[in-house]
Amino acid sequence: MGEPRTHQEVEILELFGKQIVALDLGRELSPDMPHYPGHMKTTFWWHLTHDECKMRLGDTAFDGYGVKGIVTCDHVSTHVDAVYHFNKHRPDLTVDKISLQDLVTPAAWIDLSFVKPRTHIKLRDVQGALDESGVVLRPGMALLYDVGVDDAWNDVKTYVTQYPGLDAEATNWILDQGIVNVGTNATSLDNPDDVQYPNHTVHGERLVIHTENLVNITKIPTHDEFYFAMFPLKWVGLTGSPVRALALWER
Repeated sequence: MGEPRTHQEVEILELFGKQIVALDLGRELSPDMPHYPGHMKTTFWWHLTHDECKMRLGDTAFDGYGVKGIVTCDHVSTHVDAVYHFNKHRPDLTVDKISLQDLVTPAAWIDLSFVKPRTHIKLRDVQGALDESGVVLRPGMALLYDVGVDDAWNDVKTYVTQYPGLDAEATNWILDQGIVNVGTNATSLDNPDDVQYPNHTVHGERLVIHTENLVNITKIPTHDEFYFAMFPLKWVGLTGSPVRALALWER
């Protein structure tokens, strides 16, 4: 047998007799990653090392197994916000209840990196970016947007504070188009200077999920005609989950 396959940013998958390009849109999850201010930090530790397991098993040719423990938050790294995250009245809409139809969708992306950090992304900004990219939004799609923060990931203070966020008018208009998921490479879809959280508020009122801390959005070669797929853990009763996120298109 050869060496096992290791993760690559871009991979070619065989699906239903077609070659599909898969671009990883997800961040790593580690104790050293940026965390949203006030959210629980992430810790890993050895619960049982291979050597400790070997000692416990005794006389066996098996070389032991390793097990690690995890403490983290349900909103770390690339993650989805379930409706319950921003609507306390809907404990039925937790992350384990998100429909597969909202997790694997046709998608489009736009460039909003021209909007200044710590300001609001206005409706005119969104509509201008859509016109510039030639994208027409359709019901059932996900809309991803780039705010130019990918390179700040290792500069934690900059990454978690220097980005813009959608205002209520822009968010309402996007959802009016039938969008079922809005995703960004920022740590939040809301302007960090606006403690009213207009985007989270609108998504809570309209019962629509969104996704944060994406990466590689601008590496998607076309602004539409691709699929966005993400896979959260089925954590019962939680308000979100880290996800493995992919952009998919036919080769």
